[in-house]
Amino acid sequence: MGSDVFPGLSLRKIHVKEKEAFTVDSTVSKIHSEIVVDEPVTPAGRLFMQEEMNVYILCTLAFVNPIDVPEFKKTMIATIVNHKRFHSIISKDKKGNDVWVPVDVQIDDHVVVPTVDKAAPRYVEDYITDLALAPPLDVSRPMWEFHVLNGTESGEDGATAHMIMRVHHALGDGTSLMSLMLACTRRLGKPDELPAVPVARVRVKEKKSLFRQMLGLLFLFWNTLVGIFLFTSTAIWLKDSDSVIKGHFGVEKEKKKLVYQSIDMTDMSIVKNAVNGTINDVLMGMVSESVRLYLEDRYATDSSPIKQAGGKEGQAEAVDMKKVASHVEKLRIRACALMNTRATPGLQELASMMDGGSQHRWGNHMGYLLIDIPLKHQLDPLENVIAAKKYTDRKKSSLEGIFTYWSGAMLMAFTGPTLPLILTRRVILQTTLTVSNVPGPTEPVTFGGNPIVGIFPIVSGHPQSLSIYLQTYNGKANLVVMSAKSVLPDPEKLLNLMIDSLKNMVKAAKAKGSN
Repeated sequence: MGSDVFPGLSLRKIHVKEKEAFTVDSTVSKIHSEIVVDEPVTPAGRLFMQEEMNVYILCTLAFVNPIDVPEFKKTMIATIVNHKRFHSIISKDKKGNDVWVPVDVQIDDHVVVPTVDKAAPRYVEDYITDLALAPPLDVSRPMWEFHVLNGTESGEDGATAHMIMRVHHALGDGTSLMSLMLACTRRLGKPDELPAVPVARVRVKEKKSLFRQMLGLLFLFWNTLVGIFLFTSTAIWLKDSDSVIKGHFGVEKEKKKLVYQSIDMTDMSIVKNAVNGTINDVLMGMVSESVRLYLEDRYATDSSPIKQAGGKEGQAEAVDMKKVASHVEKLRIRACALMNTRATPGLQELASMMDGGSQHRWGNHMGYLLIDIPLKHQLDPLENVIAAKKYTDRKKSSLEGIFTYWSGAMLMAFTGPTLPLILTRRVILQTTLTVSNVPGPTEPVTFGGNPIVGIFPIVSGHPQSLSIYLQTYNGKANLVVMSAKSVLPDPEKLLNLMIDSLKNMVKAAKAKGSN
């Protein structure tokens, strides 16, 4: 019996360099392989396998209906388990290299169904943060788990159940895993059709003079050179200011708090169009404004040498806040973002990795970008996006992400994982926060016939105290803030500041459009 026992839910046929046959019963996926060529683990995958960099991706799906666990397991075997990464473990070949080796999958070992405390108002969020600190998965079997939470009702999106996918980062990056999820979902009401996904915007190539072409290459060279210098400096000595939101050594092992809220993508599009930017530009503008306000509030209320005693009550307060704002503006706060280095970065193209196309690479193919967060007070809310856009535009006209990916791969090949591990951890520790934006389906989708009403991912195990994620789905976006309680105990305040900043930007954009 093949994977077509669930019409409309099976993956595209996978062409791999192994002869594979799956036997599907209620609990076991059996694979019989005649391996021709072992598939090597990517350099980033090897890095994530190190004990000091044991990173997991946790992706939460909210469902309209309760999850039928037996049927869910069968669907898993027929779809996701059918992908080679999800029925393989990492082993050594004859030369001592890390390779992926196919194994049988016992589905009961990978599906967890806990008893849900329906009275707990933050049960899902707390479950996710507990899972972020859970012990590492057993490397003797495929490194993934699915946690099924039935009875976790959500008034905002109408969900009655949640499913949390815990996947070791060695299996693939966020883009790979999102493309796999898309290949396993179907359009609502059309079980035989794949969902629509956002495609990369096709830029119309304008005719440029030779001078403008040379100038563009000069900017590309300069921005790349500066980016490489700052990245290398960060790995060696350059670090962010020791602000109240910056993490510390070992922060990845501390208790986290997670909050999220759904926002309308129409609002972000209004702001994007007003500044001729992108969704990423708007996100970074929201981060910039909210981080500035949060820092000013913390420094104004915490015991701090910035505060000035004496003087008239109202006057002293005004002087203090002016000093606080000046202090915050001078802070160096940077975000560490990941860039997809594939030649065809769109999710629609990546879904065809299931067809085994050589141009589509599964796994971890990402480079690091270090993005400055402007903290200057702006009278016009749109200026926050414009200021952030100046930094993101430099990264777009740069090969920094490509350099960090390939330099890391070469360093791994020549020195092994120890040196890349040290440098990667230092870069993350020297910066303040992580920002991620992963596009999802643009219309309602189902998994196993159960409609999905929300998606949001997080990453655990990286040494930073603050992470911000934006996950789009069906015209909405889940904005997620996760922080270490010891450093940033009130992420809900930062989340509310981000929501308020977007509202102010929308008002300013509409006012600008009406003039």
